[in-house]
Amino acid sequence: MSDRLNLGVIIGSTREGRWAPAPAGWIAGVAERHGGFDVDLIDLLDADLPQHLVEDDMWSTEADPSAPVAALSERLHRADAFIVVSGEYNMSIPASLKHAIDYYMNEWAAKPVAMVTYGGKITGGQNAAQHLRQIFPELRTMTIRNSIAFPRFYQHFDDRGEFTEFGATEPAAKTLLDELHWWALALANARKATPLPSPF
Repeated sequence: MSDRLNLGVIIGSTREGRWAPAPAGWIAGVAERHGGFDVDLIDLLDADLPQHLVEDDMWSTEADPSAPVAALSERLHRADAFIVVSGEYNMSIPASLKHAIDYYMNEWAAKPVAMVTYGGKITGGQNAAQHLRQIFPELRTMTIRNSIAFPRFYQHFDDRGEFTEFGATEPAAKTLLDELHWWALALANARKATPLPSPF
């Protein structure tokens, strides 16, 4: 198979005034320049998933899901790897991100995911990343070792309102993408060779 793989970059916050689109756009751009990925930037705000999970939308039923759920499912299925961009809210991930994760099962399975986080504290959203590392294995998703964090991100804007730390972080982003691509290729080949056994 081709070494060029599909990468879904997920904007995990839907709050008004959110900063998430900025780091998501940055890492998506670095991934496009990396050369190993075709990038799909997925904004959960645009996905507009229903607030209440009804039976037709549940991954465990045979019913036809609603249009927003089916549309996001197609994009997640197409991805060979993911980068989740998340702020840290009250020591964890945004509710919108957990809500989106919980809608799906097979779409996440046997694929790698990397985290890019940010926060107002010195940890840079790493509490959110740790919670994702607990959540994704339940979906049989491989969380890679490397991650990127932007601590106290609000302190790093110039007079023009531009974030000043993206350039210095590009070497770390390349390392993350190299690792993500290795796992994505290995798991894509594994999925092609042998279907993942049912966990049930």
